[in-house]
Amino acid sequence: MEIHQLQYVVEVAKQRNFTRAADEVCVTQSTLSHQIAKLEDELGIKLFDRNSRIVFPTEAGEEFINHAKAVLANLEVARQSVLAYRKLLKGTLRIGVIASLGKIDYANMLARFHTEHPGLNFEIVQDGTYSLLEKIRARELDIAFAAVAAQEGDEDISFHHLAYDDYVLAVGLSHRFADREYIELAEAAEERFIFHPASDRMHYTCMEACAKAGFKPQIVCQSNHSPTCLALISAGMGIGFFPNEKISGQKLDIAVVKLKQPVQKNIVLAIAKHYALSPAVVTFNQFVIDWVQALKLEAK
Repeated sequence: MEIHQLQYVVEVAKQRNFTRAADEVCVTQSTLSHQIAKLEDELGIKLFDRNSRIVFPTEAGEEFINHAKAVLANLEVARQSVLAYRKLLKGTLRIGVIASLGKIDYANMLARFHTEHPGLNFEIVQDGTYSLLEKIRARELDIAFAAVAAQEGDEDISFHHLAYDDYVLAVGLSHRFADREYIELAEAAEERFIFHPASDRMHYTCMEACAKAGFKPQIVCQSNHSPTCLALISAGMGIGFFPNEKISGQKLDIAVVKLKQPVQKNIVLAIAKHYALSPAVVTFNQFVIDWVQALKLEAK
């Protein structure tokens, strides 16, 4: 069993196609197919079922692929550790992000980090919190900016609090709330809502806030695409929860209404508890913590 065979197996599982997998690892399809067949002979079991269009891992193949990912991840840690000793921080940092991170000035933070460590590459994945956390567990991401409940815990993932962002209600300019600065959320009990999808932790945070206000929201649309949600709100289809930092000060055809009982997004940095962390991840983790602390001091 050789390292390149593990790389080929993982890539085929990802691409579900031998031709695309061969292109990604820069070998011919025949070479890749031969090496996987050789590995299957060595193991005495099929790792993939094949048809004319797509490749599926077998049950045994799925388990082998998970082990292969772990082996490759550990090898990458070893490689980056050696590079770090040589003061050459190279490699790829895989970062997950939720849609709204203006509160921590995410773009400038990442740009500053890259200036300090120009040899490091970045892969950035935007998704909902639950999907990002699963990607950390699967070792598909190294670290993620997510939104969790204030006291939420996880046996596999550590959360470091970064900031809170208050949620407000976005309403159309002709809506009955448009001229109000504040409302009690209970006043919106009969309203139609444009909501976050269930893959987003804030979906449940907003649902819980409505429940505390004594009602179950009438959800007429769910989307994680903010421009679409704001367009529907502007057109009068419903109202919606939005992070205050995302829409305040922008020229939008909506009105912003604050809530007397704040609904807060708890922005955290999520990182695996039990995996060996590469020097790049350790360095980035501390950089983020220091960056956010500096923002808080500036704001005082």
